[in-house]
Amino acid sequence: MLYLEKMAARHITSANYITSVNGMVHPDRVLPEHDFLYMLDGEMEVFEDGTVYEMQSDDLLILTAGRHHYGKKLCNPGNRHMYFHVLPTERETMWNRDAEEQFCLPCATLLHCKSRPQIRRCFQELISEYWSESPVRLERLSLYFNLILCELTLLQAEEAEDGKLEPMIEAAREQIQSNPQIFFTPQEMADHFFVCPRTLNNHFQRACGKTFSAYQMDLKLEMVREFLVHQPQAKLHEAAVNFGFYDEFHLSKAFRRKYGQPPSQYRRAVR
Repeated sequence: MLYLEKMAARHITSANYITSVNGMVHPDRVLPEHDFLYMLDGEMEVFEDGTVYEMQSDDLLILTAGRHHYGKKLCNPGNRHMYFHVLPTERETMWNRDAEEQFCLPCATLLHCKSRPQIRRCFQELISEYWSESPVRLERLSLYFNLILCELTLLQAEEAEDGKLEPMIEAAREQIQSNPQIFFTPQEMADHFFVCPRTLNNHFQRACGKTFSAYQMDLKLEMVREFLVHQPQAKLHEAAVNFGFYDEFHLSKAFRRKYGQPPSQYRRAVR
């Protein structure tokens, strides 16, 4: 178990992709940095102080600074993975099992990240930024690292609850959020995932306790509520059109049902 400090300034010392055409053994070394290793395609065996970790595609291995890391056998030919090295903060060098929870993320050494593709994307963005010549390169590297920690926090919370949102649910939510002006029918969303509407609803009932349509309505109304707060001059008709409602009457009716008051009254209360 490694304790990582939340939202701290970070120094990334190295980052890149590695393709092993003929297979390779993980280097035998003790690094002054934490080693983040993400498997893109293949398998690899890595030891940390005598404990073996078997990595497969979309696994993240976090090797702690100051510990002995090594391999004993070749990974598969054609293995593809990415990595970065980050210096530990002063707090991380002092923390133990009594680390202050509000400042740290207790993180498992091996994490299965397939259910959260955001981790892979943040990892790739970090590597791209490392090789850039941007004048704000160091600041952005630190931000990307902390975004990865945020995603790891969500990943571990979902696993602990044993009721995590399935990849289909996450993808459906992204579709709704990125197309706020559209109200998807269950058939349209089911077709997107090559399933039938009944299967789609079963997944939503199991993960969220509600049908797809109910989930979409709740998410839309929450987006409307945010819009009303941050766009105080916008007409209610704009909110209705922007978030896929037929008109302001239908929006007001749904909003009152969820929040107990019409949008206009809610907006006055916020003001």
